[in-house]
Amino acid sequence: MKFSMAILMMLFGMFSVNAQQETLFSNINHVGGFGGPMIEMSQVNGETVIDVGGGGGIILDNFFIGGYGLGTDNASFETDVETFDIDFGHGGLWMGYVVPANKVVHGYSSVKVGWGKTILKDGKGDRAFSDNHIAILPEIGIELNITKWFRLAATGGYRIVNGLDDLPEGLDNDSFSGAFGSLTFRFGGFGYYRDNDHIDEEF
Repeated sequence: MKFSMAILMMLFGMFSVNAQQETLFSNINHVGGFGGPMIEMSQVNGETVIDVGGGGGIILDNFFIGGYGLGTDNASFETDVETFDIDFGHGGLWMGYVVPANKVVHGYSSVKVGWGKTILKDGKGDRAFSDNHIAILPEIGIELNITKWFRLAATGGYRIVNGLDDLPEGLDNDSFSGAFGSLTFRFGGFGYYRDNDHIDEEF
């Protein structure tokens, strides 16, 4: 009995030494981080507006994940008796995939999933109406490696807005949903190749 237990313990020890534990990030070859501004051209209530904001995240191989924020106050809404200025903004999770990232020009795609508030202000600048909403923004395009620390992406996508129920009649989810074009400026360290826990090459 003791001999059998000794054999089992020895086999278990050999297996523990030789087995390689796999984890979610065990095969990642490079990591990095970035941040920067973004500019979107879209439509709100039929008016062409510029949404400005920014975001940042961490890079894991060709994938990145982080957060963003965007907003505009360039649109308006008219009724028979008054004109309201529209403040529209949202922010939340930002995920993307870039391939092949080491090429000067390469494919770029991302999706933003956020939440925010739409506010209508009267002529005195006071809040007249407000409502919360969610926004989903998938996009696809190309990215250009300007320098080792600066990248510029030009994309097109579609903004899906939902949850607007308490605004005046004539202003709803469709008033804020639609196609957009975007420029994303990414500044940072775009990763290093990892081999046996040391840096091999920077890109």
